[in-house]
Amino acid sequence: MKTTRNMKFFTGLCSTLALSALLLTGCVNEEPPYKSTDNGSAEAGTTGYLSGETLSLRVIADSETDVRPDDTEDATQTPPAATASTRADVATDNYHVTIVNSGDQSPAFDGTYAELKSRLAEGPMELPIGSYDLTVRSHRDEELQAAAWNMPVYGTSRSFTITKDVTTSLGEIVCTLQNIKVTLLCSADLAEQLADDTKVVISLGDAALEFDKAHWDGSQAAFFLPAGEENTLDFVLTGTFTDGGEAGFTRTISGVKAGQWRKIELVIAYADQGNVKFDIQVDSFVLDQTITINGTEGLWEPLYVEKPLVGAPSLVWTGHDFGETFQLTASMFDEEGLCSEPFEIIATVPGKVARFDIAISSTNEQFMASLRELKIEQFDLCSISGTEATMLQGFGFPVGDQIKGLTSKTLNIGGQLPSMLYAFEGTHTFAFTVTDEEGQKASATLTLLVDTAHEEGGAGNAPSIVMLTDSHNLAEPYVMNEIKDIEISIAAPNGGIRELLVTAESQALGTLLEQIGLSSLISPGVDLCHPDEMAEEVLGSVVGFPVGDEVLNQNSILFKVGATFVGILAGNEIPSDVEGEPNTYKFHLRVTDNAGASTEATLTLVQPTK
Repeated sequence: MKTTRNMKFFTGLCSTLALSALLLTGCVNEEPPYKSTDNGSAEAGTTGYLSGETLSLRVIADSETDVRPDDTEDATQTPPAATASTRADVATDNYHVTIVNSGDQSPAFDGTYAELKSRLAEGPMELPIGSYDLTVRSHRDEELQAAAWNMPVYGTSRSFTITKDVTTSLGEIVCTLQNIKVTLLCSADLAEQLADDTKVVISLGDAALEFDKAHWDGSQAAFFLPAGEENTLDFVLTGTFTDGGEAGFTRTISGVKAGQWRKIELVIAYADQGNVKFDIQVDSFVLDQTITINGTEGLWEPLYVEKPLVGAPSLVWTGHDFGETFQLTASMFDEEGLCSEPFEIIATVPGKVARFDIAISSTNEQFMASLRELKIEQFDLCSISGTEATMLQGFGFPVGDQIKGLTSKTLNIGGQLPSMLYAFEGTHTFAFTVTDEEGQKASATLTLLVDTAHEEGGAGNAPSIVMLTDSHNLAEPYVMNEIKDIEISIAAPNGGIRELLVTAESQALGTLLEQIGLSSLISPGVDLCHPDEMAEEVLGSVVGFPVGDEVLNQNSILFKVGATFVGILAGNEIPSDVEGEPNTYKFHLRVTDNAGASTEATLTLVQPTK
């Protein structure tokens, strides 16, 4: 029955491929022009792309000036009307944006936010690979003042990485207050006891502003540029009492940081026999949180949002967990060679589907070569067209308007797709990423195993090794452009893990491991199920590997190379095996389950280019 089923499947497959070859004849090259290699820019293979696809700018600013009520009932100064005084000052299109290479500090962009949007609207910006620093400010350096009335400065800074041949989006940029806001409040009772020549000077270093009595109602804000991470405000009151005598008081306010609103209230600590003792109460608010004071809500609110966000998208595999490895077996196929096991992926996208990207990887090189020839190794269901779209529809994938713009869609990919996969031994992964019109994303990976040698007698479900980080294919080297955890899913559903042997291969890594007393990882390797005391301590706490009972007899584990160790490898200055080339570190993994089945894979980590 199996031979008949395979013959029927291959007859259908050959017909599909023949049709594909016919339709492909005469097709034009649809490679996007911004990825052309003859555009006179950087050397081919050394650049990536910056996209404005999900770019938006949001500014968080104060919308109300909160005035603390006095204890007196009738003699209180009238609070000013709540106004969004900073709202009119914000023109986000004029915000100053710079993008600078983190390494050589060469500028990639210098202009306004409007100019950046316009440039990216023309198409992705080609940039040399590497790390970049993005800075956004509401004011240019020459416009800044150390201290000024009603002059908030908004901005942000962050880094991003341009990877070879990969398109990166900046996403949402959120600007917050960059200087320090100060307001002064004094009750009417106290203000009446002080003569009109009484004033308060508040200073930060050499920058000072004078608060006369007209500035004591909390309605006018002073803004100070920070001199460091933590700053000190000096408060000095000088003047006279209305009934005679000098009034004087000084205080320092320490620990003041950028983005804070320091609300200062002048109060009377005590009055005894005509002597008045002053004090101040200082409330501190941070710009990125919502605060309620004495029933006044919404001191901080988003001032400008290009697009309101809706609920985030989600992906669900009906009846299954995306974290599992699902094995295809002969019993799942009918006489026609179609899979009877349902494969339903439900996409829920309140913000409407803008993209639905699928990246396919496999341990079977013959299968991957077929995908590359048919140009369906990676694709976006919303934009794919022509012969490729026709093939995908045959496998149950919706394309174009069948999915784009929808808020929910079920992908029924049972039937022919599993039948096609069953012809290729190995582990096959489908990395799904759905993006809505607001730029929000949901990702999930479907992992299918074909291991016909271990199907019979309940011996199926051989171990699997799949890299989760960036949905990377373990068959390809992984460049450590970002210092982060590297995670690999290892599953052994048939009785759990009996042995997980890890063997490292690298001259530079060998030298490094010798320094920490772990040369055994080079040869003969370390079984993480039964490590010796030194290996368990170093690999567990320094490298981040699971060890001992975290691995032994487990049906599935998360094999992790910790960010700390990744940083050590990426920054290692021991000469590489090949002079002039970055260091390459190989970790050979072999997992054996309690039924005796084994699976091998190699994690190859490469230093980023300096």
